Amino acid sequence: MVKVVEVPIRYGETDCMGVVYHANYPLYFEDAREKFISDLGFPYADLERQNIMAPVTEMHLSYSSSLRYGDTALIRIWVSKLTAVRITYSYEIFRKGMDLRFEKPCVTGFTTLCMVDAETFEPLNMRKSCPELYAKYKEAVECELESD
Repeated sequence: MVKVVEVPIRYGETDCMGVVYHANYPLYFEDAREKFISDLGFPYADLERQNIMAPVTEMHLSYSSSLRYGDTALIRIWVSKLTAVRITYSYEIFRKGMDLRFEKPCVTGFTTLCMVDAETFEPLNMRKSCPELYAKYKEAVECELESD
């Protein structure tokens, strides 16, 4: 399952040249993840009420062209790797108006998150602790499933 999430570029996210400051792209990744998991039927707030958190354990970004104030980012997101404990999301960020099929994205990257118990921060096996969520992720994964 691949989703595309729109995020308008706000003035406060840019530098003095009107270009998105590089440290804001992880926030756009977060916006896309939040929408993705909500569309699966598991909003973050609901997971947190169940004492489940998903901290980022790894992140990579590669920049090829800039977004600017007034642009709208189109963030293509998908689950590219899944284990019982970790989820890797991949991202491509385009400027609205670009052809997502043929043009090179402005930014690419991935994040890996680990499902943990909110009180102990011990990793959770999703297959056992939240099988419904794991099943939804399994349906949504676009690339590889790995066993633990």
